[in-house]
Amino acid sequence: MGILALLKPAAATSVRPDLTVLVMGETGTGKSSVVNLLVGTRVAKISPDAKPCTLKTVKYEATIRGRGAQMSVHIWEVRGFNQPVERPRNNSETAFDMDLDLILQANASVDVILFCARGPRLKVTTTGIFQSVNRVFGEHVTIVPVITSLELETNMEGWWERNSVQVNRILVGLRGTEHACITGLQGGRYEAKSAASRASLVSTLEGRHSPRQRSVSLEFILREDVRRNGGQDKMNYAKKRFMLRSNAAARRLV
Repeated sequence: MGILALLKPAAATSVRPDLTVLVMGETGTGKSSVVNLLVGTRVAKISPDAKPCTLKTVKYEATIRGRGAQMSVHIWEVRGFNQPVERPRNNSETAFDMDLDLILQANASVDVILFCARGPRLKVTTTGIFQSVNRVFGEHVTIVPVITSLELETNMEGWWERNSVQVNRILVGLRGTEHACITGLQGGRYEAKSAASRASLVSTLEGRHSPRQRSVSLEFILREDVRRNGGQDKMNYAKKRFMLRSNAAARRLV
């Protein structure tokens, strides 16, 4: 995908007939499985041992049928946080930097973020990652926690209520109570739970599907973060924080 020509600053919101979803979370939390559930077939590579599969941000297109209408959905699986690097001493990226360059190039707007966290026992490291995402997006876009790896739970949805103390301790700053408790495993003895997991995710999207849906420009969201937190060197902050590949991309945000 080539670098798009520089455009005028994006409007904060736009009316869109389709949906754009960002799937985010730490490496090994089942982001690819969430993509496969949404699409309805295996399009994203998955790993059985929580090793990283998504080495860069990838876009998937899907037509998803809900209870009534069909939804055209753009799904961006964002490169996992805490991704191992080959030469950590020569690499300046941190656990909280976000690979959003291609999404910015595509002039995308954002309707919802699905934030994946691996259950049934949430990791302490998830706190910092969630807060990092929340600081950038929380004021503009709903962040829906997706608790994965719950296939051994008798009642996956019941996990949320039973673990409310854990959720509040780990997902500090979470707005609202919307969530999805799922398994990414499909077929065989997990077929019923897989169907329930997909239904839960699709329901999250259905609540935002409307011809008058107001999406928020990613450029606007990132520009606001750079304005607040970029300090004296906003260009370098933008390039590093959002893993931008060019100065031209960074200039859009300062």
